[in-house]
Amino acid sequence: MGYKLSIALGGLLLLSIAGSAWYIDYLHDQIAQLRANAIVLKTEIEEQNKDIDRLLTNAANTQNTINELEKAKNESEREVNKLRDTFARHDLDNLALQKPGLIQNRVNKATKRVKDNLIAITDPNQFDKDEEDSTDN
Repeated sequence: MGYKLSIALGGLLLLSIAGSAWYIDYLHDQIAQLRANAIVLKTEIEEQNKDIDRLLTNAANTQNTINELEKAKNESEREVNKLRDTFARHDLDNLALQKPGLIQNRVNKATKRVKDNLIAITDPNQFDKDEEDSTDN
């Protein structure tokens, strides 16, 4: 009877050792999978951080552009107000009748300046010029 008990206990011991070896191997596989996932996640986090930095840089550039446009708008508004004040102080009809040459020259110069400005701001290739300038450097 002692012999049978020894064989049964030996079998249970071998079964326990085999199960432990299988479980340890399973845990090693899990660890390897988790390490691979950690590497993938680290790479993804680095890419996302680069994207965030790029987006923050773009946002800062956009904000700078908005600020520049706001300054230009304010300057234009000041110029418009100045012109309104000038026109409000002068009766151009009487002045044009009294000194037509003086008024004609000023109107022609201002009209040309407005035309040149409109041509410059409505040029469909104006943005291409900036890109060409930056690629030439």
